[in-house]
Amino acid sequence: MALPVETFFLRPDAQGTLQQQIQQMIAQGILSGRFQRGEKLPSTRKLAAHLGVSRITVTISYTELLANDYLSSRGRSGYFVSDNAPAPPAFAPMAKVDDAIDWSRAIGQRFSGNGLSGKAQDWASYRYPFIYGQADPTLFDHANWRLCAVQALGQRDFTSMTTDYYDQDDPQLIEFIVRNILPRRGVSARPDQILITLGAQNALWLTAQVLLTQRRRAVLEDPCYPALSGILSQSRCHITPVRVDQDGL
Repeated sequence: MALPVETFFLRPDAQGTLQQQIQQMIAQGILSGRFQRGEKLPSTRKLAAHLGVSRITVTISYTELLANDYLSSRGRSGYFVSDNAPAPPAFAPMAKVDDAIDWSRAIGQRFSGNGLSGKAQDWASYRYPFIYGQADPTLFDHANWRLCAVQALGQRDFTSMTTDYYDQDDPQLIEFIVRNILPRRGVSARPDQILITLGAQNALWLTAQVLLTQRRRAVLEDPCYPALSGILSQSRCHITPVRVDQDGL
């Protein structure tokens, strides 16, 4: 793996010659564990241009690190962090310090993971895996996904893909939803009635913020979507669970 040239920088308060500063910068990166053994360093030309120094300065710095076994050279492939480079020291874990901020008081309510549902690592082997957020590779339209990805990465559609519409949604996406997605589900809507959210949980959270207060009551089927239960709990509304039997609600 090649180290990005952007990770290299000279400190304005550094002491010594430019060669010494570059050597120290790389050596500290190796000793701190940021630069791993076997990773490739930028070429002397690229690093020199990035740091604003002469190429010979970087070359001499690399050569000195090579002599001290911090770096290794592989013919025309360039310079790499040596396999024999000093390993980062093993520091003892820091003692736990009590948080100076009472987050439960600062946030105004206590958040916990009790409302989250677990997911087994071997969920794919279940006959009926009732989970969300996972794609079935046997049903996924890989051909069209690849086509869309290539089109989105092309120069022609780059502007429309990266444009920030501020307080609006992508008009082409809205039009597609109105004309293709919603009619298949028996829903008729105007473009100004559609709001694009970050996902189902974001949509449920927005709905709870708009409709529910501490004085209102929400009737929730039990069992239900775990994330919805957590969202309603955070809204501080009154929740009335209703058990679901063999006939539903």
